[in-house]
Amino acid sequence: LIYIYMESIILAALSNKVRLKLLLCLSRKEQSVTKLIKDCGLSQSAVSQHLKKLRQAGLVTAKHSGKKINYRLVSPQAAKLSKQLLNFIRNTKS
Repeated sequence: LIYIYMESIILAALSNKVRLKLLLCLSRKEQSVTKLIKDCGLSQSAVSQHLKKLRQAGLVTAKHSGKKINYRLVSPQAAKLSKQLLNFIRNTKS
């Protein structure tokens, strides 16, 4: 039952294009919230909310470094899947 619950949290986390883009940004390297805000063109609150969902799903982890928080992927497979899902979404709109 816990396994099914975690699966649904992961699938929900992957159901949003902004979160997919955040995962792709993190595929290159560990990044701070400030860098993710700049790269994604989103507000700080939006990035924070999406990162919270990705953390809850176990897809990213956070590391505190002074006042800065850096995020990284737990598995490179998440970025690979994100890229495939974004390509699929792009191709189905045509």
